[in-house]
Amino acid sequence: MTGFVLRIIAMVTMLTDHIAFTLLDNQIIMRSIGRIAFPIYAFLLAEGFLVYCKNKDKVLKHISSLIVLIVVSEFFYDLMECGLEFSNYFDSQNNILTLFLGFLGMFITEELVPRDKKNKFDIKVLFVLASSYLLLGFANYMIKGNFNLVGPWLVIAYYWFIRIARNPKTKEYTWKWWKRFLVLLLIFAVYLPFYFWVRTDFGSFSSWVQKMQDYIPWIIGHVGAALVISLYNGKLGYHEGWFKKLYISFYPLHAFVIGVIRVLLGQ
Repeated sequence: MTGFVLRIIAMVTMLTDHIAFTLLDNQIIMRSIGRIAFPIYAFLLAEGFLVYCKNKDKVLKHISSLIVLIVVSEFFYDLMECGLEFSNYFDSQNNILTLFLGFLGMFITEELVPRDKKNKFDIKVLFVLASSYLLLGFANYMIKGNFNLVGPWLVIAYYWFIRIARNPKTKEYTWKWWKRFLVLLLIFAVYLPFYFWVRTDFGSFSSWVQKMQDYIPWIIGHVGAALVISLYNGKLGYHEGWFKKLYISFYPLHAFVIGVIRVLLGQ
């Protein structure tokens, strides 16, 4: 499975999720399918970063592009989520902001422990990394970014996953697909329970279990995402310029269209 196929799956499943959430009263099957999207988007961001992270100009250009996309997407995202209920526009922020914080986490990691050098993880480096990751998660939580504390951490976890599982020279994965699948499931087994705990406002065990039950579609979707990502062969695939532009602009464009439909329907 190439990067092109992954991008198609990410866009289609995201559209499915947002249609179900905004127009179809949280249709459970569509929402389960839709939960595949964010893990794939986060993975593709980490994959892309590890390809060009040694080129500072490209990294800075990507940071600039993400900032522009955050600004452009926010109103369209709010329109999709809340319609014309402007008082609710500050209740959550668009997903690009969460991905951007994860991108910063990868950038910090690469600066402190670059792949092309033999690094010793001394106490100072570990402390700075851990502090940076915590601050990025806390920042996402405080600004009401999607996926609260753990959203940026998923991007960072993917960074380490790819860094360990792939040969940096050949760009090929040294791990078999089933091993990648199991490790991704392990990542989600840590990521999702922590996410649900935060969603309970760090509540009791019983409230955490109830939240887990309420979010079964999330669990199903993440298992599907783990399978899809594990089948990725490390190759870009079809990458014409028009498709790259579509992939980048799809998030704000689809949010705008769904938001307009909600307004026209009086939702």
